[in-house]
Amino acid sequence: MKALKKLPITYKGELHGVKLINFSVDLEEVINKVPKGIKVRDFDGRVIISMVNVKLKQMRPKGMPKALSFDYQHVAFRLLVDDSEYNDGDCKGIYFLRSFTDKPWVAWSGSHFTYYQLTQAAISESEGFRLAQDSRYVKYKLTKKVAGLERDLKAIIQPLDRAYAVDGQDLLRTKIQREAWPIEPVPCEGFETNFFRTAKYLGAFEVKKMIDYEWLAPVII
Repeated sequence: MKALKKLPITYKGELHGVKLINFSVDLEEVINKVPKGIKVRDFDGRVIISMVNVKLKQMRPKGMPKALSFDYQHVAFRLLVDDSEYNDGDCKGIYFLRSFTDKPWVAWSGSHFTYYQLTQAAISESEGFRLAQDSRYVKYKLTKKVAGLERDLKAIIQPLDRAYAVDGQDLLRTKIQREAWPIEPVPCEGFETNFFRTAKYLGAFEVKKMIDYEWLAPVII
């Protein structure tokens, strides 16, 4: 079944309501969860996880008609990695530590056809955001206060547009193509999670417009 993940399939769709909730974690807490071949970005002994919460719509393999597309909510712990050797000194990569959806069939498909590390979880947004899986959870609430500028954090998060995975001896890269990525600071309070013992909130961003995008087929590098 592992071979399914390497199929040369490009997916396309729409990103709606993108939220990026960023927090740091002690390097030692996650380093053993990252496969050899992927270099984690070290921020003075800590790493940055940019959690994405997004509604994916009109999702389908490229070339398939929209009538056969599907929608789902995607939440993921995206660990920032050092891929500067492939990008003329710039870091643009992430590694999926964990991903979640509340649709069982999407979780099953994603776990077999992608490197998302996709699993099922309960997701609620009635009073702020809350994701729960067994006894673990992550929650936050966006507010109407004035957001900070978060310039330094934005410069780190905005360039991210490719994901890395290891399959056997192969290091694979999947690029994301989108015409724009206008992330802007958004005020957030009440961030809390027990998925990580040492998590510390850094800042949040959102994209207010719909974004057309393509998730290119993985390639061995």
